[in-house]
Amino acid sequence: MKKTSLFVAAIASLGMMGLTPASAQFGLPSIPGANLVPGMGGGGGSGFSAAAASLTTNLKTALYNQVMAIALIQEAQGDKVKAGRLRATAAAMQAMKQPSKDQMEKSLKAVEENPVNREGLAKVKDAEGQKKVSQASGHMSVVLVYDGLAIASATAMIAQKPGPADLANAPAILEAAQMALTALPTQTTNFQKYNEVTEAYMKENNIAKPTAAEKQAIAKKTDPAAKSIGAGL
Repeated sequence: MKKTSLFVAAIASLGMMGLTPASAQFGLPSIPGANLVPGMGGGGGSGFSAAAASLTTNLKTALYNQVMAIALIQEAQGDKVKAGRLRATAAAMQAMKQPSKDQMEKSLKAVEENPVNREGLAKVKDAEGQKKVSQASGHMSVVLVYDGLAIASATAMIAQKPGPADLANAPAILEAAQMALTALPTQTTNFQKYNEVTEAYMKENNIAKPTAAEKQAIAKKTDPAAKSIGAGL
């Protein structure tokens, strides 16, 4: 797919999620390189490395928290074996230095194969399990912010021209960006549903929601610069 087509797809994806290119609706921080994207305040290629670094952090944070949320739900529901496998997948994502197509696919598949639903959560009766559900809710909140950030970073990066120092890693990072643009909108929709189900369960059982500070601490595990972003975190 040509860069122009990918850029159009990126803008369409952002629209599907209700995000403007600058993500102003959510008060998201500026994405390195976004001011250089044609149609978003300029043009040129000097922002590729910055946008690629931003994409790596945002993808890592989004995917790590996706899998950790599901792992905690599985633990709450009593499936320790499945939860252990999910935690291993999350750990591999947390250790990732650059987006890997294989690792991204494993993370996405782990979520697809373990949906969150009312029937499963209804099995959680004990206090420890309910605590894990609350923790999972915190991870889901981070996901809903960082999926949008990852898409915005991918949009910014694809529009840049790699410099000489970027050429060796450019194919892999561009592949990761394309995956972000094609997979994360659907994954975000899934997590919106999971979050609704989880919050409904918590309300029914009088379980406290994670605080903004707790959500920020979760995000900092993969994004040391994470801040409380509007109402999102």
